[in-house]
Amino acid sequence: MTLAGLRVSCALAAVTFISVSITKVDADAVSWNYDRGAFGGPDDWFKTFPKCGGTMQSPINISSNASYNPYLEYFDFREYKLTKGVTLTLTNKGGHTAEVIYSGTPIILRGGSLPDDYKLLQYHFHWGSQDSRGSEHILDGEQFPMELHVVHYQAHLPNVSVAQIQPNGLAVVGFFFRTSPQNNTRFGKLLSHFDLIKTVATNQDNETVIETFPLTDLLPDGLDKLHYYRYQGSLTTPPCYETVIWSIATETIPISDYQLNIFRSLYNDENKPLVNDYRPVQPLNNRVVVTNKKKRCNARVRNDQHKSS
Repeated sequence: MTLAGLRVSCALAAVTFISVSITKVDADAVSWNYDRGAFGGPDDWFKTFPKCGGTMQSPINISSNASYNPYLEYFDFREYKLTKGVTLTLTNKGGHTAEVIYSGTPIILRGGSLPDDYKLLQYHFHWGSQDSRGSEHILDGEQFPMELHVVHYQAHLPNVSVAQIQPNGLAVVGFFFRTSPQNNTRFGKLLSHFDLIKTVATNQDNETVIETFPLTDLLPDGLDKLHYYRYQGSLTTPPCYETVIWSIATETIPISDYQLNIFRSLYNDENKPLVNDYRPVQPLNNRVVVTNKKKRCNARVRNDQHKSS
Protein backbone atom coordinates (compact mmCIF):
# COMPACT_ATOMS: atom_id res chain seq x y z
CA MET A 1 0.00 0.00 0.00
CA THR A 2 1.45 3.41 -0.97
CA LEU A 3 0.60 6.83 0.40
CA ALA A 4 0.35 9.51 -2.28
CA GLY A 5 1.54 12.95 -1.40
CA LEU A 6 3.54 11.66 1.57
CA ARG A 7 6.53 13.96 1.74
CA VAL A 8 8.73 13.84 4.85
CA SER A 9 11.78 16.02 4.48
CA CYS A 10 15.02 14.20 5.06
CA ALA A 11 17.92 12.63 3.23
CA LEU A 12 19.20 9.11 3.64
CA ALA A 13 22.39 10.38 5.21
CA ALA A 14 20.64 12.79 7.58
CA VAL A 15 17.64 11.10 9.15
CA THR A 16 15.34 13.39 11.12
CA PHE A 17 14.00 12.31 14.51
CA ILE A 18 10.66 13.58 15.75
CA SER A 19 9.70 14.05 19.39
CA VAL A 20 8.35 10.54 19.82
CA SER A 21 11.65 9.12 18.57
CA ILE A 22 10.21 7.65 15.37
CA THR A 23 12.56 7.87 12.39
CA LYS A 24 10.88 9.29 9.30
CA VAL A 25 12.39 8.80 5.87
CA ASP A 26 10.92 10.07 2.61
CA ALA A 27 10.09 6.81 0.87
CA ASP A 28 9.79 8.63 -2.46
CA ALA A 29 13.29 10.11 -2.16
CA VAL A 30 15.00 6.79 -1.38
CA SER A 31 15.22 4.10 -4.05
CA TRP A 32 13.29 0.90 -3.36
CA ASN A 33 11.70 -1.67 -5.63
CA TYR A 34 9.81 -4.96 -5.76
CA ASP A 35 12.62 -7.06 -7.28
CA ARG A 36 13.08 -10.12 -5.08
CA GLY A 37 16.71 -10.62 -4.15
CA ALA A 38 17.81 -7.37 -5.82
CA PHE A 39 19.39 -4.37 -4.14
CA GLY A 40 16.58 -2.20 -2.81
CA GLY A 41 14.09 -5.08 -3.03
CA PRO A 42 11.69 -6.21 -0.27
CA ASP A 43 14.41 -8.16 1.56
CA ASP A 44 16.42 -4.94 1.86
CA TRP A 45 13.68 -2.51 2.85
CA PHE A 46 14.33 -2.82 6.58
CA LYS A 47 17.92 -1.61 6.13
CA THR A 48 16.72 1.85 5.15
CA PHE A 49 13.25 1.72 6.70
CA PRO A 50 13.61 -0.11 10.06
CA LYS A 51 9.85 -0.44 10.56
CA CYS A 52 9.79 -2.85 7.60
CA GLY A 53 11.45 -5.39 9.89
CA GLY A 54 8.76 -5.14 12.57
CA THR A 55 6.52 -7.85 14.00
CA MET A 56 3.17 -6.52 12.68
CA GLN A 57 3.93 -6.27 8.99
CA SER A 58 1.61 -6.62 6.00
CA PRO A 59 0.54 -8.33 3.81
CA ILE A 60 -0.25 -11.73 5.34
CA ASN A 61 -1.69 -15.10 4.41
CA ILE A 62 -5.33 -15.02 5.58
CA SER A 63 -7.07 -18.22 6.63
CA SER A 64 -10.72 -18.59 5.68
CA ASN A 65 -11.09 -20.31 9.06
CA ALA A 66 -10.55 -17.00 10.85
CA SER A 67 -12.54 -16.65 14.05
CA TYR A 68 -16.01 -15.21 13.70
CA ASN A 69 -16.49 -11.99 15.67
CA PRO A 70 -20.21 -11.16 15.99
CA TYR A 71 -19.36 -7.66 17.21
CA LEU A 72 -17.62 -6.60 13.99
CA GLU A 73 -19.95 -4.05 12.43
CA TYR A 74 -20.75 -3.46 8.78
CA PHE A 75 -19.18 -0.42 7.15
CA ASP A 76 -21.06 2.73 6.20
CA PHE A 77 -19.83 3.37 2.65
CA ARG A 78 -22.54 5.87 1.71
CA GLU A 79 -20.14 8.77 1.16
CA TYR A 80 -18.25 6.70 -1.41
CA LYS A 81 -21.08 7.71 -3.75
CA LEU A 82 -20.25 11.43 -3.51
CA THR A 83 -18.89 13.26 -6.56
CA LYS A 84 -19.84 16.92 -6.03
CA GLY A 85 -16.75 18.99 -5.29
CA VAL A 86 -14.49 15.93 -5.58
CA THR A 87 -11.36 15.97 -7.75
CA LEU A 88 -9.70 12.73 -8.85
CA THR A 89 -6.05 12.62 -9.91
CA LEU A 90 -4.81 9.45 -11.59
CA THR A 91 -1.07 8.92 -11.16
CA ASN A 92 1.70 6.44 -11.82
CA LYS A 93 4.22 8.72 -10.08
CA GLY A 94 7.13 6.76 -8.66
CA GLY A 95 6.43 3.85 -10.97
CA HIS A 96 5.18 1.69 -8.11
CA THR A 97 1.42 1.54 -8.75
CA ALA A 98 -1.59 3.10 -10.45
CA GLU A 99 -3.26 5.36 -7.91
CA VAL A 100 -6.26 7.68 -7.72
CA ILE A 101 -5.84 10.58 -5.27
CA TYR A 102 -8.82 12.40 -3.75
CA SER A 103 -9.05 16.14 -3.09
CA GLY A 104 -11.85 18.62 -2.54
CA THR A 105 -14.97 17.53 -0.68
CA PRO A 106 -13.97 15.14 2.16
CA ILE A 107 -15.32 11.60 1.89
CA ILE A 108 -15.69 9.87 5.25
CA LEU A 109 -15.74 6.13 6.02
CA ARG A 110 -17.72 5.17 9.11
CA GLY A 111 -18.66 1.98 10.91
CA GLY A 112 -16.73 -1.25 10.55
CA SER A 113 -15.97 -1.19 14.30
CA LEU A 114 -13.27 1.38 13.56
CA PRO A 115 -12.19 3.56 16.50
CA ASP A 116 -12.87 6.79 14.60
CA ASP A 117 -14.24 8.23 11.38
CA TYR A 118 -11.69 7.94 8.56
CA LYS A 119 -11.12 10.29 5.63
CA LEU A 120 -10.60 8.80 2.17
CA LEU A 121 -7.14 9.63 0.82
CA GLN A 122 -6.62 7.46 -2.25
CA TYR A 123 -6.98 4.03 -3.76
CA HIS A 124 -4.44 2.02 -5.71
CA PHE A 125 -3.82 -1.43 -7.17
CA HIS A 126 -1.30 -4.27 -6.97
CA TRP A 127 -1.15 -6.71 -9.90
CA GLY A 128 1.00 -9.44 -11.39
CA SER A 129 2.52 -10.26 -14.74
CA GLN A 130 0.16 -13.24 -14.96
CA ASP A 131 -3.16 -14.26 -13.45
CA SER A 132 -1.65 -16.60 -10.87
CA ARG A 133 -0.10 -13.73 -8.90
CA GLY A 134 -0.53 -10.06 -8.20
CA SER A 135 -2.42 -9.60 -4.93
CA GLU A 136 -0.50 -8.70 -1.80
CA HIS A 137 -2.64 -10.59 0.69
CA ILE A 138 -3.29 -14.23 -0.06
CA LEU A 139 -6.19 -16.44 1.04
CA ASP A 140 -5.43 -19.96 2.24
CA GLY A 141 -2.16 -19.79 0.33
CA GLU A 142 -3.79 -18.63 -2.92
CA GLN A 143 -2.77 -15.42 -4.63
CA PHE A 144 -5.21 -13.44 -6.79
CA PRO A 145 -4.38 -11.56 -10.02
CA MET A 146 -4.93 -8.13 -8.48
CA GLU A 147 -5.81 -6.36 -5.24
CA LEU A 148 -7.36 -2.95 -4.62
CA HIS A 149 -6.47 -0.91 -1.52
CA VAL A 150 -8.72 1.96 -0.44
CA VAL A 151 -6.68 4.09 1.96
CA HIS A 152 -8.05 6.33 4.72
CA TYR A 153 -6.65 8.24 7.69
CA GLN A 154 -8.25 9.34 10.96
CA ALA A 155 -10.54 12.25 10.14
CA HIS A 156 -9.75 14.28 13.25
CA LEU A 157 -6.04 14.41 12.40
CA PRO A 158 -4.69 17.25 10.23
CA ASN A 159 -3.12 15.13 7.49
CA VAL A 160 -1.81 11.70 6.58
CA SER A 161 1.76 12.58 7.55
CA VAL A 162 0.59 12.88 11.14
CA ALA A 163 -1.86 9.97 10.96
CA GLN A 164 0.56 7.39 9.59
CA ILE A 165 2.70 7.48 12.75
CA GLN A 166 -0.26 7.30 15.16
CA PRO A 167 -1.70 4.01 16.49
CA ASN A 168 -4.70 3.12 14.29
CA GLY A 169 -3.98 6.23 12.26
CA LEU A 170 -4.77 4.48 8.98
CA ALA A 171 -7.59 2.22 7.80
CA VAL A 172 -7.36 0.29 4.54
CA VAL A 173 -10.14 -1.70 2.90
CA GLY A 174 -8.83 -4.29 0.44
CA PHE A 175 -10.58 -6.18 -2.36
CA PHE A 176 -9.35 -9.20 -4.31
CA PHE A 177 -9.99 -9.48 -8.05
CA ARG A 178 -11.02 -12.63 -9.90
CA THR A 179 -10.69 -13.21 -13.62
CA SER A 180 -13.83 -13.04 -15.75
CA PRO A 181 -14.41 -13.78 -19.45
CA GLN A 182 -16.29 -10.48 -19.77
CA ASN A 183 -14.99 -6.96 -19.28
CA ASN A 184 -16.08 -5.25 -16.08
CA THR A 185 -17.86 -2.24 -17.60
CA ARG A 186 -17.61 -0.36 -14.31
CA PHE A 187 -13.87 0.07 -14.91
CA GLY A 188 -14.32 1.71 -18.31
CA LYS A 189 -13.98 5.32 -17.11
CA LEU A 190 -10.86 4.64 -15.07
CA LEU A 191 -9.03 2.53 -17.62
CA SER A 192 -9.78 4.95 -20.46
CA HIS A 193 -7.22 7.34 -18.93
CA PHE A 194 -4.34 4.88 -18.48
CA ASP A 195 -2.64 5.90 -21.72
CA LEU A 196 -1.99 9.28 -20.09
CA ILE A 197 0.10 7.75 -17.30
CA LYS A 198 1.67 4.86 -19.19
CA THR A 199 5.23 6.20 -19.04
CA VAL A 200 7.07 9.15 -17.58
CA ALA A 201 7.77 10.34 -21.14
CA THR A 202 4.03 10.59 -21.82
CA ASN A 203 3.44 13.01 -18.96
CA GLN A 204 6.31 14.63 -17.06
CA ASP A 205 4.37 14.56 -13.80
CA ASN A 206 2.95 11.14 -14.65
CA GLU A 207 -0.47 12.19 -13.43
CA THR A 208 -3.70 13.57 -14.83
CA VAL A 209 -7.01 14.85 -13.47
CA ILE A 210 -9.78 12.54 -14.61
CA GLU A 211 -13.55 12.64 -14.79
CA THR A 212 -15.02 12.26 -11.32
CA PHE A 213 -17.08 9.14 -10.69
CA PRO A 214 -18.26 7.48 -7.47
CA LEU A 215 -15.91 4.95 -5.92
CA THR A 216 -18.87 2.61 -5.52
CA ASP A 217 -18.75 2.14 -9.31
CA LEU A 218 -15.65 -0.03 -8.88
CA LEU A 219 -16.76 -2.05 -5.88
CA PRO A 220 -19.04 -5.07 -5.39
CA ASP A 221 -22.76 -4.60 -4.89
CA GLY A 222 -24.17 -4.95 -1.39
CA LEU A 223 -21.52 -2.83 0.33
CA ASP A 224 -23.88 -2.16 3.24
CA LYS A 225 -23.53 -5.85 4.17
CA LEU A 226 -19.87 -6.33 3.24
CA HIS A 227 -18.12 -9.23 4.95
CA TYR A 228 -14.42 -8.89 5.63
CA TYR A 229 -11.35 -10.15 7.49
CA ARG A 230 -9.85 -7.80 10.10
CA TYR A 231 -6.35 -7.59 11.53
CA GLN A 232 -3.74 -5.07 12.69
CA GLY A 233 -0.86 -4.49 10.30
CA SER A 234 1.30 -2.06 8.40
CA LEU A 235 1.83 -0.19 5.19
CA THR A 236 2.94 -2.71 2.57
CA THR A 237 5.51 -0.30 1.15
CA PRO A 238 8.23 1.73 2.85
CA PRO A 239 8.22 3.19 5.44
CA CYS A 240 6.06 0.22 6.59
CA TYR A 241 4.57 1.94 9.66
CA GLU A 242 2.59 -0.52 11.79
CA THR A 243 -0.43 1.75 12.18
CA VAL A 244 -2.96 0.21 9.78
CA ILE A 245 -6.32 -1.37 10.55
CA TRP A 246 -6.78 -3.81 7.67
CA SER A 247 -10.16 -5.00 6.40
CA ILE A 248 -9.99 -7.47 3.49
CA ALA A 249 -13.34 -8.09 1.79
CA THR A 250 -14.54 -11.65 1.24
CA GLU A 251 -16.40 -10.52 -1.91
CA THR A 252 -14.25 -10.34 -5.03
CA ILE A 253 -14.34 -7.96 -8.01
CA PRO A 254 -14.47 -9.42 -11.55
CA ILE A 255 -12.02 -8.24 -14.21
CA SER A 256 -11.14 -9.59 -17.65
CA ASP A 257 -7.70 -10.52 -18.94
CA TYR A 258 -8.02 -7.68 -21.44
CA GLN A 259 -8.50 -5.20 -18.60
CA LEU A 260 -5.69 -6.71 -16.53
CA ASN A 261 -3.41 -6.24 -19.51
CA ILE A 262 -4.17 -2.51 -19.45
CA PHE A 263 -2.70 -2.39 -15.96
CA ARG A 264 0.24 -4.46 -17.18
CA SER A 265 0.84 -2.00 -20.02
CA LEU A 266 2.11 0.66 -17.59
CA TYR A 267 5.82 1.29 -17.10
CA ASN A 268 7.84 2.16 -14.02
CA ASP A 269 10.38 4.97 -13.65
CA GLU A 270 13.09 2.73 -15.15
CA ASN A 271 10.96 2.28 -18.28
CA LYS A 272 10.36 -1.37 -17.42
CA PRO A 273 6.91 -3.01 -17.28
CA LEU A 274 5.10 -2.11 -14.08
CA VAL A 275 4.08 -5.60 -12.92
CA ASN A 276 4.42 -7.75 -9.80
CA ASP A 277 4.16 -4.69 -7.55
CA TYR A 278 3.38 -6.71 -4.46
CA ARG A 279 5.29 -7.36 -1.26
CA PRO A 280 5.77 -10.99 -0.18
CA VAL A 281 3.58 -12.09 2.72
CA GLN A 282 4.92 -11.43 6.20
CA PRO A 283 4.79 -13.56 9.38
CA LEU A 284 1.55 -13.34 11.32
CA ASN A 285 3.43 -13.70 14.62
CA ASN A 286 0.99 -13.33 17.53
CA ARG A 287 -1.68 -11.43 15.67
CA VAL A 288 -5.26 -12.67 15.35
CA VAL A 289 -7.39 -12.41 12.21
CA VAL A 290 -11.16 -12.23 12.73
CA THR A 291 -14.13 -11.96 10.40
CA ASN A 292 -17.73 -10.77 10.50
CA LYS A 293 -18.79 -13.65 8.26
CA LYS A 294 -20.24 -16.68 10.01
CA LYS A 295 -18.29 -19.86 9.40
CA ARG A 296 -21.23 -21.71 7.90
CA CYS A 297 -21.13 -19.10 5.11
CA ASN A 298 -17.37 -18.71 5.13
CA ALA A 299 -16.59 -20.69 1.98
CA ARG A 300 -13.42 -19.38 0.37
CA VAL A 301 -13.64 -18.01 -3.13
CA ARG A 302 -11.15 -19.61 -5.48
CA ASN A 303 -10.03 -17.56 -8.44
CA ASP A 304 -10.03 -20.55 -10.80
CA GLN A 305 -13.66 -21.36 -9.96
CA HIS A 306 -14.71 -18.11 -11.60
CA LYS A 307 -12.66 -18.22 -14.76
CA SER A 308 -15.51 -19.89 -16.59
CA SER A 309 -18.36 -18.16 -14.78
